[in-house]
Amino acid sequence: MDYVITFSEWLQLHPQTSALVFVLAFALIMAIGVPGGNILMLTSGMLFGTMAGAALSVCGGVLAAWTTNVLIRTAFGRWLDRRAGPARSRVRRFVESGNWLLLVVPRLVPVIPFFVINVALTAAGVSRRSYVLSTFVGLVPIALLFANIGSQFSDVNDLSAVSATSMLTSAELLVPLGLLITITMLGWAFFRIRVRA
Repeated sequence: MDYVITFSEWLQLHPQTSALVFVLAFALIMAIGVPGGNILMLTSGMLFGTMAGAALSVCGGVLAAWTTNVLIRTAFGRWLDRRAGPARSRVRRFVESGNWLLLVVPRLVPVIPFFVINVALTAAGVSRRSYVLSTFVGLVPIALLFANIGSQFSDVNDLSAVSATSMLTSAELLVPLGLLITITMLGWAFFRIRVRA
């Protein structure tokens, strides 16, 4: 554990540099499709605390989403328009007519890979504004949840004293988890209603 303590001390001595490195690393890993977004968000809470860690994760996630969007549009934009132009136009009109919040729902499901959502929304022709905005809104609760869990391990000297049972039954975990489940269910219900309308 000595190397972990040393790294934590380095973070405290170089907070701005470490925050920038984390955001860029998060963005790069997510942009190229490497799995592990949830682990990174847990790590953000462990290293920077709940609020700062969540904020850095959101920044990294939005940057990754924007990068993926730009790369796919640049490399495959014309091909996608030829193959699925009418369908992409319908999706774009549907989203721009006030349904952009539907794009938030996939972000609220931690089991769906971040990269897959980015590619799917970009391929569907969602406008960049709606795409980035929905990414930000959807990442905030997820990042807060995972950063909050990670923050419980922030004191590396007490890791051995942390009880898995006490952590899983703590209010710090159960409250945001309950809110996340509620938001996801409401989002899915809203999606079904809007699609059927």
